[in-house]
Amino acid sequence: MMTNGFRYLCAIALMTLVMGCDKKEPEGKATETKPVEEFVAGSNATEFTAALTADPETMDPAKMSGAVEGEIAMNLFEGLLMPGPTTEGLTDTSKLLNFGVAESYTLSDDARTYTFKLRSDAKWTNGEPVTSEDFAFSWRRVLTNGFPADYASMMWVIDGAEAYNKAEAGTGDWETVGVKTPDAQTLVVTLVNPTPYFPELTAFYTFFPVPKKAVEEKGDEWTKPENIVSNGPYRLASYQPQQEIKFELNEHYWDKASVNLKSIRFRIISDSNARVNAYKTGELHWAGSGLPVAQITALLTHPDFRQEPLLGTYYYRVNVSKADSPTTNVLVRQALSLAIDRDSLVNNTLNGLYKPAESFVPPMPGYTSTTKTAYNIKRAKDLLAEAGYPNGKDFPAVELLYNTDENHKLVAESVQAMWKQNLNIDVKLNNKEWKTYLQDVDTMAYQVARAGWIGDFNDPMTFLDMWTAENGNNDTGWADAEYDALIKSAQQEVDKTKRIAILQQAETILLERGPIIPVYYYASNLLISRFVKGFEPHNRDVHLFKYMSLPSK
Repeated sequence: MMTNGFRYLCAIALMTLVMGCDKKEPEGKATETKPVEEFVAGSNATEFTAALTADPETMDPAKMSGAVEGEIAMNLFEGLLMPGPTTEGLTDTSKLLNFGVAESYTLSDDARTYTFKLRSDAKWTNGEPVTSEDFAFSWRRVLTNGFPADYASMMWVIDGAEAYNKAEAGTGDWETVGVKTPDAQTLVVTLVNPTPYFPELTAFYTFFPVPKKAVEEKGDEWTKPENIVSNGPYRLASYQPQQEIKFELNEHYWDKASVNLKSIRFRIISDSNARVNAYKTGELHWAGSGLPVAQITALLTHPDFRQEPLLGTYYYRVNVSKADSPTTNVLVRQALSLAIDRDSLVNNTLNGLYKPAESFVPPMPGYTSTTKTAYNIKRAKDLLAEAGYPNGKDFPAVELLYNTDENHKLVAESVQAMWKQNLNIDVKLNNKEWKTYLQDVDTMAYQVARAGWIGDFNDPMTFLDMWTAENGNNDTGWADAEYDALIKSAQQEVDKTKRIAILQQAETILLERGPIIPVYYYASNLLISRFVKGFEPHNRDVHLFKYMSLPSK
């Protein structure tokens, strides 16, 4: 989610979004809350108003990989299919989706070829029709070698896409890729292997169409407010960095009659306490993602508070590419993980609002991790000594990066203290705002960095394929040939039982050799007006405004 998936490398902290996703409480007492009868969300807002935790890094869906960005994409753009309003009680993944630009699709007998029929009334905000060629152009753009798309490898399930993506820019033959456009309303997609979660992929923003004409005419500036063309239920009305973003109804949207919220205002508020305070004073209908821990505890009985399960994991990623960093040593990474008391962190630092992560893949139907994280000080000390740092002696300086958020700060300080107490090592904390944090992670200008990952689709693959050597979301320098081979094997395996066993084996390698330290599983802690209709539980924190409504004043 990613986070988004979004990549919850996300701007969110403890909601979750994490996102985005990537995928955000000061020490001290909780802020005193007002009595329930004075607590009227949105009473001082002239339109539906929500909070964003940071400025978006981009508004180009092809370049996105964060939760903040995903929230924007899911409302400005529309894919062939789109997430439905809720995942609650649904195990059949086909029921998690609604039709978007596509009005129907068929699947071939060998389960490899999807034929999508596009609705004839799907249009861009400039009134021009959305066609199959728009999708072909957009997917080809993502797959062009050198294009900055972290999720390009997600499209490798399409026949010929991986080879095209790896070909030097301008040398690949698009005709060899399994994307065909027999007419303006027909898109035929042939996959390498049967991929049961492919419909969910088409509802993810990397697969969304972008307007060919606008992109070619304006280049990288096509997403500026005065240039942007989108095809979702809303259009971008205005954007003031670090202040607000406004959406207005897309008058050309095929389903505009079903859209009740005609305008949306996002307040960009990075401080989590400020978001809650704005909610309490009636400035917001939705406080966004990432509520401060102390305030959550005080709000548990408030009728506007919701806590919902979330398909996501909060973790630390470790850069293994810096030759002068001790984190290149797998024994050090194992020691750092073993020295974290996740139960104490969750129950004491986070007031019991989340669950300690026993694995990287969070609990989900049909999959159980076979390797578990542990808290073992003696083993951690032994490993550190084996790595050459007995009792932390001569351990080089290590820096822990996190993006601005009081919750991230609380967790980082707790982990810092555990590493000092249990391993006798000093770790410096480094806080940076969202965009700079993302840049440091993307360029691997860090040693250890907080991260979060919300599943992009409902399958363990969304948590595991990102750690292959060529995945744009890896950003750690870690590569393991055996791991990559297992992921490739799982992608080709059609037997469900065998496939799960392969993924379990891959996760074991990831936890034992890899560049990650799972910390806790996300939950979605929300402040949303009790009067908002259509805001339903969603395990990936995807909430489309087209499904929501407010009572008339």
